[in-house]
Amino acid sequence: MNIQTINIAIQEGKYEEAIQICTKIINDFAQNPQKEELKSISEGEVLFRRGYAYFKLQEFQKALRDYNLSIHKAENPNAYSERGVLYFTVGKLSEALVNMNIALELEPDNPYRYSSRAYIRAAAGMIVLAMQDYRKAVELDPEDAIAHNNLGLLEEKVGYQLKANKRFEKADKLREEQSKEDKMLSKEIDAEISQREESEAKSKIETKNSSALNQDSEEEINQNPTTYQSAFKKIFSSKEAFTEALKKARDVYFKK
Repeated sequence: MNIQTINIAIQEGKYEEAIQICTKIINDFAQNPQKEELKSISEGEVLFRRGYAYFKLQEFQKALRDYNLSIHKAENPNAYSERGVLYFTVGKLSEALVNMNIALELEPDNPYRYSSRAYIRAAAGMIVLAMQDYRKAVELDPEDAIAHNNLGLLEEKVGYQLKANKRFEKADKLREEQSKEDKMLSKEIDAEISQREESEAKSKIETKNSSALNQDSEEEINQNPTTYQSAFKKIFSSKEAFTEALKKARDVYFKK
């Protein structure tokens, strides 16, 4: 078990499974920290991921506990950011901003940190500061459609309609380009998988035929073919996590 295993479980929405894997690793750290397979794993990263899995299950106290423990192990900007998301979700805007500020201080050149803080500032009524953050975010990442769109919404709100329209056009164009890239990538992956499976199937048939001709053992002839499984998995994305968390907060916790 490793971080990638946890990431895959989270990406597939198997949060209980992710918690079980994390808990097993954390227990291993407590019982035998010198264990060989633990040398390449950060306990703080495991705690952070378990906290996120708890958050997705809306077990906020357990999520907060794990985020705190993760930060205690090492200053992790992601843990601060996700702790900020948690505080935002339960309506604690001041605490949310404090955590976003720390995450940004740790990663001042990360555009996601600015867009994250911008969203919370906007929710707190800090429109000008939120626009400043979004502008910094798109300066650092001109391809961020979400930041362009959200900045446009704020510009529209304060009366900058022409600027807002340009932002919306930019966001739409970026989304369209991203959609095309995703479709192309999906086709390439499908083609790669098909070719690999076909190649393995042919190889297996040839191996079986050769074995039969050479009167090899029945066990070898009847051996089950291995099934090719794609290794292409999306790694847990903090940006996606934040987008989902904000939607949850908007739809559930901040209804007027």
